[in-house]
Amino acid sequence: MQATMLDFRRRMSEIQGAISRRERVTVTSHGRPWAVIVAWEDAKPDVPSARDCAAAGMWADREDLASPTDYVRNLRARRRFA
Repeated sequence: MQATMLDFRRRMSEIQGAISRRERVTVTSHGRPWAVIVAWEDAKPDVPSARDCAAAGMWADREDLASPTDYVRNLRARRRFA
């Protein structure tokens, strides 16, 4: 289904019906596609886990970071009294 911005405002019940029937609704503005609306069940975004990130655990082997609180406290102490 295609709907203009004006249709989007005025015919919301029809658009909701189309979405509930699992149709994709393309909203246009000045004749150009502006947004695509799909049912939540069809969206299913791929959200990566933090464990899959390359930066996760990169400092795990550092002994000076055993206590992050002490590490930050030491950083601030040097800056404050330098």
